[in-house]
Amino acid sequence: MSAITPEIDIAIRQFLGYEAMLLDTGRLEDWAGLLDEAILYEIPMRISARKREDEFPAGAFRMHEDMAMIQKRLERMRTNENWAEDPASRTVRTVGSVFIEADEGGGVYRVHSALTLYRQRAIDRAYEWIPARRTDRIRIAADGECRLMRRTVILAETILQTPNLAVFL
Repeated sequence: MSAITPEIDIAIRQFLGYEAMLLDTGRLEDWAGLLDEAILYEIPMRISARKREDEFPAGAFRMHEDMAMIQKRLERMRTNENWAEDPASRTVRTVGSVFIEADEGGGVYRVHSALTLYRQRAIDRAYEWIPARRTDRIRIAADGECRLMRRTVILAETILQTPNLAVFL
């Protein structure tokens, strides 16, 4: 396994910041360009349990999407039938507590981070805070381009306060 150099650290942190900016400004097509063709984006269901190892029922997900499903979501968002995001959410993502470790070699890194998402819609005074931990697999190509290969989002809450979860975390 390769060491985490300052260049790798900077490239991954820049990638995460750029990704958050694209999502917060609604540039979803540009964001999709950061994804590896073999992307797996998942948010496992979390239940209240006495032991941490029992919190995630096998095979139960809030989202479990590959590139085809993500592209289908993006297509639907371009139509007038995207009620979950009409009006569109205004979001601010804060990504922090980043820890990078070598994964399988070949320029692939496992990246752990904390995410807080502020979300507000329309003229409604209500807003939502959605805290989560993420584990990403990010590939850095020889040209320095980063691609998100996998994202697992672990929501802090077991019962979401939001009426829908139509944004990417």
